[in-house]
Amino acid sequence: MMHDVGSTPKNRQFNLSILSGTIAFLTAVSGGLHAAEIEEVVVTAQKRAENLQEVPIAISAFSGENIKESGVKNLTDLGRYTPGVEMHNDTALQPTYSIRGIQTNDWTVGSDPAVAVYVDGVYTGRGAGAEIPLTDIERVEILKGPQGTLFGRNATGGAIHIITSKPQADNSIELNLTAGNYGRQSSDLLFNRQLNDNLFARFSASTNRRDPFADNLAGGFSAGDQDTKTYRASVLWEPSDDTEVLWRADYGVMDQGSALRTTIVPSLKVGTDVFGDYALDTPTIEDRDAFGTSLTVSKDFDSFTFTSITAYRKFDAHLQQDEDGTANPDHMFGSANTDDQSQFSQEFRLNGATDNIKWTLGASYSQEELDHTTYAYFTTGSIESFAIYEGVKALYPELTQTEQEDLAVINRQLLQSLGQEGIASATFVYDLMLQRGQVDELLLALGAPDYVSGSMLNPEDVVAQMMAGFQPWIASDAPWNESVRNTGDYRSTAIYGDMTWSISDKMDLTVGARYTYDKKDFTIQTAYGNSIPLSLSGGEVGLVDGDGNAVGTMTLPPIDLGSELFGIAFYNNGQTQLNSKLSDSWSDISGRIVLDYRWTEEMMTYISLADGFKAGGFNSLNFGPGVESSFDQEDVVNLEVGLKSNLFDNRVRLNASVYAYEYKNLQELDLVGVPIPSYNLRNADAEGTGAEVEVQWAATDSLFIAGNYSYLDTEFTDYQIIEVIGETEADSKVGQARVSTPESKFNLMAEYTVDLASGGEFIFRGDYNWTDERIGSITDRTRIVDDYQLFNLRAAWNSASDNYSMALWVQNLTDEEVAGGYGGTGAAIGASPAWRFMPRMYGADFTARF
Repeated sequence: MMHDVGSTPKNRQFNLSILSGTIAFLTAVSGGLHAAEIEEVVVTAQKRAENLQEVPIAISAFSGENIKESGVKNLTDLGRYTPGVEMHNDTALQPTYSIRGIQTNDWTVGSDPAVAVYVDGVYTGRGAGAEIPLTDIERVEILKGPQGTLFGRNATGGAIHIITSKPQADNSIELNLTAGNYGRQSSDLLFNRQLNDNLFARFSASTNRRDPFADNLAGGFSAGDQDTKTYRASVLWEPSDDTEVLWRADYGVMDQGSALRTTIVPSLKVGTDVFGDYALDTPTIEDRDAFGTSLTVSKDFDSFTFTSITAYRKFDAHLQQDEDGTANPDHMFGSANTDDQSQFSQEFRLNGATDNIKWTLGASYSQEELDHTTYAYFTTGSIESFAIYEGVKALYPELTQTEQEDLAVINRQLLQSLGQEGIASATFVYDLMLQRGQVDELLLALGAPDYVSGSMLNPEDVVAQMMAGFQPWIASDAPWNESVRNTGDYRSTAIYGDMTWSISDKMDLTVGARYTYDKKDFTIQTAYGNSIPLSLSGGEVGLVDGDGNAVGTMTLPPIDLGSELFGIAFYNNGQTQLNSKLSDSWSDISGRIVLDYRWTEEMMTYISLADGFKAGGFNSLNFGPGVESSFDQEDVVNLEVGLKSNLFDNRVRLNASVYAYEYKNLQELDLVGVPIPSYNLRNADAEGTGAEVEVQWAATDSLFIAGNYSYLDTEFTDYQIIEVIGETEADSKVGQARVSTPESKFNLMAEYTVDLASGGEFIFRGDYNWTDERIGSITDRTRIVDDYQLFNLRAAWNSASDNYSMALWVQNLTDEEVAGGYGGTGAAIGASPAWRFMPRMYGADFTARF
């Protein structure tokens, strides 16, 4: 098993007995201590306000104050503290959210996310618009397992609901300032005003900036910095005791460098590992302008509540990255994605309750307009590197991917020293001509069909003649750019109902169902604007039979065959142009059935069977003859048993769940195919089993301890083989684990409060996270991301009036070197990169409230 090149593999292991021992300790000693109670948490996971402990769904909920104290700035940060959740994102504009191993790795717009992200009840359709700063937040709810009934499509893995703070019936101002290393500067300014007896307003303005934490030795630009500005406004009007009208709007600007990716190929590295300074030659850009507004109207009637949510959201984004992680001109590969997205949604909902029934009925409609273009930037020198790498893979299939990539770099350097640059590209193109039958056409054009009947030109002689045109072409390092544009018009309609029947004082039965209809119109537009020189210098060429034996010679005059349009990023299996208008639709009935039993007022268990649905979609980047343009919808069925309990006079909260799911038609994007690999999306089946435990303990009035542990085992059970582009059963991943899913994950937090004689307080907090090793690349499953551990510390002071607070903090105390992931599109030319977590960060916070 291969680990990160240049690093020392770690052998840390987290023993489950640590967690069980901790729980046993809590149980043994908590009874003898005077302690405060754990506060009640109210969530809206079932489209109504309920106590978290009474909802038969596995939920991790975080209050705005807890998010602030944890140093969490976005959803990616929050994922590290959440059992069963992984958010290994190096860029805010292409995030992947994984809940219990269910995720989507497609960064284009032909498919949808597998985890639905909602902001104030409004679905955010694209990942590029979902990663928002978590400032002025009331709470974040992470619902695990399929949420197809109440949250609808694209919640096969679960749902994330961000609830921003509502206007309050008071007049207040709050200012938060943060300063830290690497030029960290953040500010939050919050205004809340009561305009009259029934009208309230709230406004917030937030900024966050940080310099890069490493230097680009190639100069010219930086990567990995941050610079965002976010503005939110809301107005709450209560015209009567039974009516509430809430208007919200937000606007955000992002203008920063994108991901810091560094090659892991030994012969291309700047230093000895991926955690030092770097050298990139493609400027990194991460720009986004995002706007959203919604109007929520709620009215209480005698026996039910009516709610209407009308929303509009849009964003424009530009993401540009260095895909090869090096400034080596022979491996130049950059990419860019531009997005112009807008969406309208409308939801109507009725909630009601009788003595023994709670019910919800709803209907929703949404329309999303998309315009997305993916760009790939190479040079002619990159084409030679690509050809050499393909040759090495064919000759040495037994080597690991990193070994193949390193050998390709060494061979490239050797050919340059021998004056043979261009030979690999010429050989590759000639082989491609053979496959297409173009060599036979050449012979016919030369008027020699009888003489060469049953024979063929000696490939070595032809390649030697082609070299005259290829050598200067490769050496010029001329730009080679490709692009593909997608547009989409997606419409979704749904009706749903959910009912909880109290069978007895202790037992509830919940049944729900949703019908969803999705219709998608989609276009793909691509054409190759690059050409490869095809000419022969002339001279004697050998002829060989089918076994390679010499059968004669022929003399060729100098021949200029012109050039051929060609693409390596968007190959389309030989189609030089693609302009397709596609349309498809999918429908599904998803539902849930839950039985919960309250053994006591403090303990409840539940068993649930739920399924989720994600619409099918389209291969956004390319497809060719024999490859389907669209793919099937996803379906997940999840069986779960859970426990929710408040123990020892509400001083210990213990929640746990075990689950198993089957995943049908998982949409998996992979780099596959010969003679030119390209990204294709296929369907696969998978299954997963796991368990999660969350514990909170108010040990004393001063000491609060919390921890969680999650276990996850995933496996492909079926894997679609795309034979037309060269895959065989040997490429199947059946029986293998899914990418980026650690088997175990553990978090522990302790907070201690010291009351001061003046009435103020000191609060000391520590967070610890341990995450197991995981597969880091879908293209090379031997690349393992090592297990890692992170320590965070925070010391805060609050004044007696609570008007002022100050805190000192440090994140990643031990300066742990953590690789977030391996691979990516740079693997196409033999220059796979890695990206890293942030190093040690420290700083200070100041808060003033008026």
